[in-house]
Amino acid sequence: MKLKFHLDQLWRRWYFVFQKEKECANMIRVLHKAFDILEYLAQDAGRRRKLNEIAARLNLNSATCAHILKTMVQRKYVDQEKARGGYMPGSMIYYLAKTGAYRADLASVARPLMADLVKKVNETVLLAVLHGGKRSVIVQINGEQNIQVNSGRLFLEDVYLTATGRLLLAHLESKELNSFVVREGLPGEKWPEAGSRKKLEAALVALKSQKVVCHWPSSDLVGLACPVVEDGKVVASLGVFLPAFRFKGAHKTTIMREIPATAAAISECLVKNLNGKL
Repeated sequence: MKLKFHLDQLWRRWYFVFQKEKECANMIRVLHKAFDILEYLAQDAGRRRKLNEIAARLNLNSATCAHILKTMVQRKYVDQEKARGGYMPGSMIYYLAKTGAYRADLASVARPLMADLVKKVNETVLLAVLHGGKRSVIVQINGEQNIQVNSGRLFLEDVYLTATGRLLLAHLESKELNSFVVREGLPGEKWPEAGSRKKLEAALVALKSQKVVCHWPSSDLVGLACPVVEDGKVVASLGVFLPAFRFKGAHKTTIMREIPATAAAISECLVKNLNGKL
């Protein structure tokens, strides 16, 4: 009888722990689904998307998707036009974005030095970081040329499509790179020369050795990038983007000289800030 009692108690405790872990796992899955919905809505923030469109795109059960959206609408992270209407990012998303930029410390150090670079080259200069597997531009300063690069091409999130994105990828540690490839996949047609894992790794090794990374995403556009280093690690990529017809002669020489110098100056300021905090 005593043994049976102890076994029964053990079983009850195990079942209680199992149920708690199951509840926790379910909550985590719901969180992932909520973030997936927000990221999908943010891809085209000005467009309202229907429930069935969201559920189909994210492979979610319609009822589950509706429950998650209902909560996010109540918390103002998602806006719904009317009952049964379409969904888009809500006011709380924009409030959070206004209260503090990602890596504001890095942006504040880089901005004046980038402004000096723009004065020297008179082209669009930007600072990009790798955040959540995406390329994110945290500072952009335009030159005063009559012909500018289309802003939509500057803010591409896909890491494989730009010089700054590829440079950031090249400086990832092996474990980080592996996680990125597992999550985002190989570049395929976005970077034909790096279509396989072996070719991608070889291409990244080659980029890592270059003082300035150059990339022609099309015949009419060229992008250049240099690493920005903080505490021994590449944390950002300084980029210059311009129409290809201007990238020649003395102008090209000036850009190729000034962009690494500015990246080094930003890195030096970051070191000074870091030492000041120690």
